[in-house]
Amino acid sequence: VRWKPPPPRTGPNDPHIGWRTEFRSLEIQITDFENAAYVVFTVLITRVILAFDLCLYIPLSKVDENMQTSHKRGAVLGEKFYFRKCIDPLEPNSVPDNDQLNSYEEMTILEILMGKDSSEEEKESYPGLIPLIYAYLDHIGTDPDTFEKVEKYLDFLKERAMGSVLTCASWMRDFVRKHRDYENDSVVSDAIAYDLMHACKNIGEGKVSAPSLLGSEIIEPITSEAAFDVPLVSKRIDKEKRKKLIACLLF
Repeated sequence: VRWKPPPPRTGPNDPHIGWRTEFRSLEIQITDFENAAYVVFTVLITRVILAFDLCLYIPLSKVDENMQTSHKRGAVLGEKFYFRKCIDPLEPNSVPDNDQLNSYEEMTILEILMGKDSSEEEKESYPGLIPLIYAYLDHIGTDPDTFEKVEKYLDFLKERAMGSVLTCASWMRDFVRKHRDYENDSVVSDAIAYDLMHACKNIGEGKVSAPSLLGSEIIEPITSEAAFDVPLVSKRIDKEKRKKLIACLLF
């Protein structure tokens, strides 16, 4: 997440676009399950922030440092990232003191997700994003079926943060290193690249299992027979039909 400044206006009649909070787009994963896990987690975090009025501000310079750290190999397990430890909302119409402004520290990804105990000098522990999501799901009265599905996603993310299952980047590096044509020279040949893409396709379509990447999750095979066969047409709906469709929603 970063605080995105307004784009420059090239003329007096250009629309005014203010400051925005931006969730950086995620790298696409190999399977629909992985993509769904990250997207659901992100959406739920936005709801948690709003519902609990959390303060997760850290200096933008630390956000940039986190971005640089994330580029390092194996950063999920081997690096720490700046994150806010005191997430209580700031009092309205009050000037925060230095302790509130500087209430952040370096944490592992697992600590950010699952929480961190306080030290002797600190008053409160940091609860973690995933426990906060569970508290939110309980608050809104999530039905058992939905809770079970969401829990599978959260458990999967926790396993990746623990190193129980590999990230896509780690899995791809392992695949290349173990390929018969790789000569430990950092050169990915056409044959290696082809085999890697073919393996990703088979895993994504549920044709090949990948426990090192997905843990216990089994991807159901994707077939053309199960495809949604209604075309998503973009032809404009005529005025009368549009009125009827909207009326059905309102009454």
